[in-house]
Amino acid sequence: MKHFKIGIFLMFLFSVACSEKLDFKQVEEFEHRPVIKTPLVYFTLYSNDFIDTVSGAENVNPLSDVSDFRILENAYLRDNLEKIIIDIEVKNEITRDFTVEIVFLDDNGTVIYTLSTLNVPPQNEAFTYQESIEVRLNPIILNTRKTRTSVTISGAATPLIENDPRAFELKSAGTYFIAAE
Repeated sequence: MKHFKIGIFLMFLFSVACSEKLDFKQVEEFEHRPVIKTPLVYFTLYSNDFIDTVSGAENVNPLSDVSDFRILENAYLRDNLEKIIIDIEVKNEITRDFTVEIVFLDDNGTVIYTLSTLNVPPQNEAFTYQESIEVRLNPIILNTRKTRTSVTISGAATPLIENDPRAFELKSAGTYFIAAE
């Protein structure tokens, strides 16, 4: 009997439920826009990375690394890419400021595009940044084959502590918006 009452209640609920007339023109107006998201740069640095192992002095030169960036070699993506959004997250546990520069390079190492310089305050564990690149305004971005990331530590008023477990961690990703066909 209990199931019968539940069944009657559900039938009543379905019969009085709100509904709209179907609009099939929405399907014709639907525009599929593929989006691809890939990691870009990720690294973790510690205080020891900024201390010269021979002299024990603080290294004032930027730490740099070049990474391959081959996603734009894809012909379909190159022909249909509208926009790239770069998202960056930084967790800085160290008691010093950091400056981060990320540049896009071609196969010859020529700078194609430079993201805005990031100034990360000390002990900021939730620093975020986003930059949008419109391909029609920056078509040379399609020639990117590598990225170079440079990190400089500043704020020498606070000395670095050797073997300090606190870290500077950077994660980034690119979101690629493809034009509808």
